[in-house]
Amino acid sequence: MWYKHTPASFTAPEANERSTLVAILNSVDLRATASRINVLHYLNTTDIPVTAEMISRFVDLPLSTAYRVLTALEINRLAGVTFGRGDVTRWFRYIPGRPQYCPACGQSLHVEYN
Repeated sequence: MWYKHTPASFTAPEANERSTLVAILNSVDLRATASRINVLHYLNTTDIPVTAEMISRFVDLPLSTAYRVLTALEINRLAGVTFGRGDVTRWFRYIPGRPQYCPACGQSLHVEYN
């Protein structure tokens, strides 16, 4: 049976998850802005790497803000980036020490970060 992986729809984080996300952002010296919290929450809820355009649309952010947030998360090792066919950039939640791969295509996602 073929299972199609689709991006998660966005729902705002609940109060307890929001405090966890704030603590994660503060642990790497990032200010916990609403856009950073929402993007990190979205990356936590989806099981496939997603494009910045998808994040922008689902989280309801300007595309430029989505790219800035994703770049800040990547620099601080909270998000990772992978390049697919046609050089499509996709982002995922990077968690050190956990093998990560795309369930849709099986591509390993953590090689460049180890």
